Amino acid sequence: MVDSKYEKAYKEIIPAARAALIVELSKNHGIKEDAISEYVGITQAAISKYLNGKYSDRIKSTMEKIDKEMLKEYTEKIRNETPRALNKYLCTACSKLNGFDCRFSANR
Repeated sequence: MVDSKYEKAYKEIIPAARAALIVELSKNHGIKEDAISEYVGITQAAISKYLNGKYSDRIKSTMEKIDKEMLKEYTEKIRNETPRALNKYLCTACSKLNGFDCRFSANR
């Protein structure tokens, strides 16, 4: 059975977009795990797992497809406008990778 676009978003795209953001905040901006946890709204333990690459090959593959310029743009916005910018980033990444506009889109 093939996942619906919503299931793909939930299981693959959102975790990959989150992981890419976490790596960007940590490695390219030097932000510590506890601060990233505040920005992204998940536990520090989950942040640590993402930073240590403890996610599926499917998520790794999806991370590679994320638009790097969009990621950089939203990283700055998230640092200044959390949580609204986080929701916009996740929706934008999902729409681009999933190829559709969902009815939950924060970009509307």
